[in-house]
Amino acid sequence: MKHLAIQLFLAVPLFLPLAALAGETLHHDAEAIRRAHEAVDAEVPVAEDDPTRPVYHFLPEARWMNDPNGCFFADGWYHVFYQLNPYGNDWGHMHWGHARSRDNVSWERLPIALWPDTEKGEHHCFSGSAVQDADGNWQLWYTSVTGAGEDNKVPAKFNGQVMLKPMDKDFIKWGKTTDDPVKNPNLPNGIDGYEWRNYIRDPAFFKADGRTFMLLGITGTGSVGGNVAPIYEAKNGTLTRWEHRGNMCDDAWDCPQMIPLGEKWMYVMTWDAPPQYFVGTFDPETARFTKDYGGRLDRSKEYKTVSFLTDDRGRHIVYAWIHPTKQARGWNNCFALPRVLTLGHDGRPIQKPVPELAKLRGQHERVENFTGTKVLNTKGDTLEIKARFENVGQNPGVLRVRRSEDGSRALEIRCHRGGVNVFGTHLPVTPTGENKTIALHVFLDKSIIEVFAGGGEQTVARVVYPPLEDQGVEVVTAATVSLDVWQMNPIWKKQ
Repeated sequence: MKHLAIQLFLAVPLFLPLAALAGETLHHDAEAIRRAHEAVDAEVPVAEDDPTRPVYHFLPEARWMNDPNGCFFADGWYHVFYQLNPYGNDWGHMHWGHARSRDNVSWERLPIALWPDTEKGEHHCFSGSAVQDADGNWQLWYTSVTGAGEDNKVPAKFNGQVMLKPMDKDFIKWGKTTDDPVKNPNLPNGIDGYEWRNYIRDPAFFKADGRTFMLLGITGTGSVGGNVAPIYEAKNGTLTRWEHRGNMCDDAWDCPQMIPLGEKWMYVMTWDAPPQYFVGTFDPETARFTKDYGGRLDRSKEYKTVSFLTDDRGRHIVYAWIHPTKQARGWNNCFALPRVLTLGHDGRPIQKPVPELAKLRGQHERVENFTGTKVLNTKGDTLEIKARFENVGQNPGVLRVRRSEDGSRALEIRCHRGGVNVFGTHLPVTPTGENKTIALHVFLDKSIIEVFAGGGEQTVARVVYPPLEDQGVEVVTAATVSLDVWQMNPIWKKQ
C-alpha cells in the first residue's frame, strides 16, 4: 500500500516556484519516479511478512538498498538519502531513496529523489553527497553511470558528476541542473588528465577556511595503497566551476567522506569493508591530507559505507548500511543505527548510538550486582540491553541473547581480560578502572545485532539468523554484572 505522504508529495506540480525564482529550469521526471514507486509498492506485502525484517532500524518500504548518500540537517529535519533499486531485491537500477526525521528515530519515508534518465542512456545514479553553496542553498551531487558491465558488477562508463537542486522549500522534490546527464554532466569525465578508467565516482564535499572542496572516490589498483584521491576546489559561490587541485592523499577507494573533528579531520573511505578511517590534518593551501593514524570504524565486514551530517547541536552523526541480509524476503539490507562520532582522549574514534533511541523503550527489567547464572524474565528479538561487568580482570562474564528455551543455543557475548568476543568477532577492549569494568550496549532487532563496547570505543554490527523461537536472555558470569533490558517498540506503523 502506498504511503499517504508519498501520494500527496507526488501530486505536487512538476515545476515549483523555487526553480523559477532561481532563474533556471530544473529537470524532474515525475513519470519515472511514479513507475519506481509502483514497483516498490508491489513488493511491500512480501517485505512486511518477513519475520526477520528489522522494526526499528531504518530501511525502505521494500526492495534493495545500499549506500547512504547526501545526508544533511536543515530546518529541524535530518535528511538521509540512499541507493535504492525499486525494481528488484538485488543491486541494480540505482535511484536515490529519501527519508527525513526530527530525531533520528522515527522516520518519514519520502518520494524517491533521484532517478536515472534511461531514455538518454543513463542507467544508474551512483552515490554522492549534499553541499551548501555560498548562499546556504543545498545541492545534491551524484555520479552518472551508463551500462552495468559484466554480471552487473563493473559499470561500463562513468559520465561525470551531476548537480541537483531542490524544487520546494521542504527539500522533497529535486531537479537535475542538466537536461542530459550523460552528454552534459556538471563535472564531465576525461578532465584534468583523468581518463576515468579507474572507477572515479562518489563526490563528497567539505569546507575548510571558507573554501569548498569536492573529493572523489577511485578504484583501480586492487588495493587502497597506490590509489589517489582526486580533489577539486570550487571557484565560484554557486559551485558550477571547479579547479582540480591534484590528489588529496595516496589512499583512496569508494564513498569518501571528510569529517571535521576539532583541529583534526577524519578521512573515511570503504575498501574491503568495514570502512577504513584515517585521522590527520588537512591543509587548504595545498589541498593535501596528512594522516596520523588509522583503523576500521567497525569490526564487522557487514558494516558498510558511511555518510554523515552535522546537526544544530554540532553533533557529527554517521549513517551506514548493513549487508548482507541473506534470508531477506521482499527487502534487502538496512541502515545501521545512527552513531554520534567523536574522538576519544587518545585521538581514536568513539561511536555511540544516538541517545534519542531511548524513546523506543518499552517494558523494562533490571538486574543489579549479580554473580552466577540467571535467565531473565524478558524475552524478545527486539531488545536494548545495557550491561556493566565488573572484576572482569579475573572473572569472565557472558551475556547470552537469542537463547533457546532449553539453553542449548544462544548468541554469546563474552567479556574477559582480553576484550569482548561477540559470537566470534573479537573487540579489543581493556577493562577500565579499579573495578576492571567492561560496559556493553547491545541492540537486537530481528536479524540485526549491534554491540557498542567500552563506551563506544569498539563496535560491531552483525546479521544473524538464529531460530525464530530463540528469544531468551541469560547471564552466566563469574564477574559482577548489572544490566537493564528494554523491549523496543517499532518505528513503523501499519498503514
